[in-house]
Amino acid sequence: MARSGGVFASDGGGRLFAVGEDGAVYRSSTASSGPDTAEFDRVADDLPQFLDLLHRSVLRFLRTGEPGYL
Repeated sequence: MARSGGVFASDGGGRLFAVGEDGAVYRSSTASSGPDTAEFDRVADDLPQFLDLLHRSVLRFLRTGEPGYL
């Protein structure tokens, strides 16, 4: 099923993050050359939840040096 949304971020390694029409946040499943060729997996129900996950990931990295979920 085709979905549409807007890409708003990248992890710097080729993975893209997008907000779908449903308001959920998606991450490309692999590094991609662009949103038209990427497959996306849902990572958060909405932008506030995504930002909370991002915050927790940064804190985990600062504490342990290990990457978080995102």
